[in-house]
Amino acid sequence: MNRCRIAASVLVFLFSAFCFPAESVMPPEVYSRMSEQSKIRATAVVEEVKTLETGMQSTWKSVVFRLRHPMSEGVPELFSGTCYSVDHSWQQPPAGGTIYFYPEKGDLVYVTVAADGGSITSYTYLNDVMESLFIDNADKIRYGMGNAWLDL
Repeated sequence: MNRCRIAASVLVFLFSAFCFPAESVMPPEVYSRMSEQSKIRATAVVEEVKTLETGMQSTWKSVVFRLRHPMSEGVPELFSGTCYSVDHSWQQPPAGGTIYFYPEKGDLVYVTVAADGGSITSYTYLNDVMESLFIDNADKIRYGMGNAWLDL
């Protein structure tokens, strides 16, 4: 009886020692809520993209934006956010809930950032016409998994 308990304890320990939590994609509502709750919501132009770290799974970047039109209160003229990209064929992103963005200097975007310097929660490419539509219909902006659109 004692041997069985010891064997069971050893098996439970070994089983738990070799189990790793798996990341999964979160429901779309989670990403939508993150964008809706972001402190910064604005149309902006990308001023600078800086690589902070390149790893085997992705590239971590800092993006500086120049404000064109605030869609939330207190958005500074220059603000920044961070994101991940998969920039190299040798990078192998894990399965999971990370959304990847590919900002480039000069991009005109509607962007949401958790807070200045925080995570970019949505990044939507615009042209001048789309920017006007977003500004004129701010109450109709809807969010998905890392992007925004107008529900007209």
